[in-house]
Amino acid sequence: MTIKLRGRLFWGFCVISTSSLVLAGGALWLSGFENLEHLRGAGFGSPQPLGFYVMLAAAGASGLYSAILSGLVAVRSGKTVSVEIFFFALWAFCLSFELAKVASLVLGIQGASSIAFEIVTRIALFGRYTGTIALFSGSLFSIGMKQERGIPVLTTTVMAGLLFASIQPLNSVFPGGDFLADRGMASLAGVFEAGMVVLAVVNYLIAWRAGKDRAYVASGFGLVACVTAVAMLRNSSSPWMTALALPVLAGGTWLHLKSLHDYYLWR
Repeated sequence: MTIKLRGRLFWGFCVISTSSLVLAGGALWLSGFENLEHLRGAGFGSPQPLGFYVMLAAAGASGLYSAILSGLVAVRSGKTVSVEIFFFALWAFCLSFELAKVASLVLGIQGASSIAFEIVTRIALFGRYTGTIALFSGSLFSIGMKQERGIPVLTTTVMAGLLFASIQPLNSVFPGGDFLADRGMASLAGVFEAGMVVLAVVNYLIAWRAGKDRAYVASGFGLVACVTAVAMLRNSSSPWMTALALPVLAGGTWLHLKSLHDYYLWR
């Protein structure tokens, strides 16, 4: 994967995530608050107004984070030699797929069929699986994988995300509390995602032991902070947990990117 291609992909992430955020916001605006309240009252999502709108705000925050980080990386790290930063940017871009929750709301207002809700849910799952696998894929380059393998690894990451999103069973296509369809084997999927993150952290620790550079330890801590914060945004309907997740996500992002950037600056 050449630096030029990486730069183009960074800008692609930025354009797509920003466009998705604008479209989601415009769709909500056109739908109207009254229609949202009617939908909530009809049993869509959380029956509690606070939980309903906190979940919606968390999805919007994920999309906003994706757009901002994609833009910052495109502007400031477009020529970076760090493949780890590229795959972290891919993970951040995949957070824009959380805006599928907004699409689910709009479809509910329009009275869409169950097939539409299934498609929206699998789009969100594709973003989650691809993003999680991307974190592990990026960590492989810290332990010696050649940068020339970037394209095959990227292709495998995207195809694996598509595979897992398509085969995960859905218990119901009617949206639940998080605006997505109820997923089967949810605990197994959670173990898989956690396992990918653990393996990524292990790879960074191996890189630290091999190179005696603390930058990889710091980047591993930052990665854990980011994943934890995103899990809080996805699953919590508490305004306090959501508010806590945002600074944790920002701090983890800064620590991860700064550590990797400083490491490669002297290489």
